[in-house]
Amino acid sequence: MAIHQAQNNPAISEGIGKIPGQPSPLLLRFERGFYHFGLFMFVHWATLLMVMLGTLVTLALSVPFLSYFGLDAIAKPIFYNLHFVCAQIPSHSFYIFGHQLGMCERNFSIYASMFVGSLIFVLSKKRLKGIPWWIWLLLVLPLALDGTTQMFGLRESTWELRVLTGVLFGFGNVWFVLPMMQKSLDETPMSPPRYQLGSQPGQSETGTPIHNNQETV
Repeated sequence: MAIHQAQNNPAISEGIGKIPGQPSPLLLRFERGFYHFGLFMFVHWATLLMVMLGTLVTLALSVPFLSYFGLDAIAKPIFYNLHFVCAQIPSHSFYIFGHQLGMCERNFSIYASMFVGSLIFVLSKKRLKGIPWWIWLLLVLPLALDGTTQMFGLRESTWELRVLTGVLFGFGNVWFVLPMMQKSLDETPMSPPRYQLGSQPGQSETGTPIHNNQETV
């Protein structure tokens, strides 16, 4: 009778066969899913960044072509949304077929060079060596000087300077940051999930025991 009541009671029946100290199946699935998501980001983070930068550059380039072919219903929303990443000053922008590019000259040069730089980094299998901080500073300083002096009305920049300083800034950041990030990830071990559904406490996802690094006294 007592066994029959225990089987009919959900609170009690769920505990039957459960190994003490093992998390619930839902927690196990969440932990394994989070682990595999982290592993995916660990391996493909540079590719995802490259795709994001390539998407921005492609959208900026698509605006004048879409407008030229009369597809303003598509071009205008793209142009307006790109305003979140660029001021889109008409006098500082390129024009194709008489239609303004989705980004200004400087920002387009920055994102395009960052896309090319990240593409080179991915194609090198993330083995591209980084540059020291002082070279990075030399590459980003021209944009800071050109943009600051123009902002305060001390001088007016040209499209050649905006493109040149943007390219140096974009390549400098990619060349400095991406290898540094990869080096940091290489030095960070990925901890496997503690349990697998059906595994015993103290075993990893592969079923091998998990040892405590602390020495017993």
